[in-house]
Amino acid sequence: MSTSSRIIATATDRNFVELAGVMLHSLVATDVGEDVRLVVFCDGLRPGDKSNIARCVHPRTVEFIDLQGAHTARMATLQTNSNWSRAIYTRLLMPQLLGVTTGRIVYLDADTLVVDSVNPLFKIDLGIYAVGAMGGKSAKETARLGLAPDINTFNSGVLVVDVEKWLKEDISEKTLALAAERASKNLPAFDQDVLNIVLNGRFAVLDYRWNCLGKCEHPSPAVIHFTHAKPNTTRCVHPWRHVYFEHRAQTPWARSRLKTKWDRRARRLSSSLKRIFGRF
Repeated sequence: MSTSSRIIATATDRNFVELAGVMLHSLVATDVGEDVRLVVFCDGLRPGDKSNIARCVHPRTVEFIDLQGAHTARMATLQTNSNWSRAIYTRLLMPQLLGVTTGRIVYLDADTLVVDSVNPLFKIDLGIYAVGAMGGKSAKETARLGLAPDINTFNSGVLVVDVEKWLKEDISEKTLALAAERASKNLPAFDQDVLNIVLNGRFAVLDYRWNCLGKCEHPSPAVIHFTHAKPNTTRCVHPWRHVYFEHRAQTPWARSRLKTKWDRRARRLSSSLKRIFGRF
């Protein structure tokens, strides 16, 4: 395996398989270099799930990396809930899981949609920083995280990682240690919160077009991020939802029913049972 790479990665459990597949379909519909590795970090995916995702990027290929061994054990005590499984913590371990020591990783959340090429993110200037992300100043966020009020914070749904700088700063170890230390405390954004605390504003601020939250009012968006109701639910009224369905129509989920509030309640019940009785 090459130690210098250009990688686009995402992570999913079984609850987000459709979203991940449609996101990847939208990604390969844009200009993605042939030398770019497409990778999915998996938490409990079945062979059929992987096959369906692979069909979304055909004729490109996608690599699947399952959480297992020491990495799984280390994540066992970290905070999760019915919406976010252990898969979210793969963001903290990407260089190690991928086996790379140099190059760049562009991470995209499964609940994003790519509407313009993300290739520029492989060349965008990160300056002295290991991470690029969309963010800015938020008194509410800094107060919640215990940071100085003038510190920038970011959303971790789209990340650009300089692998060499990340490893040099030992960000994986620092963030995982903090996540374990704070596992019993309220960090609502989990891995995003520990990344913000550890980096403490030391990241390159990306333009909003690379991670359009909310109603997406940017005139030229590249990545739409469905941070609230997901586009495959009956609750979603996002203005870009129709584009999601245009891509979905060309995937194995073209005829899948939309998820309702009852699906969400069932997922919460299942998550609660797992916490009580252990994973099954």
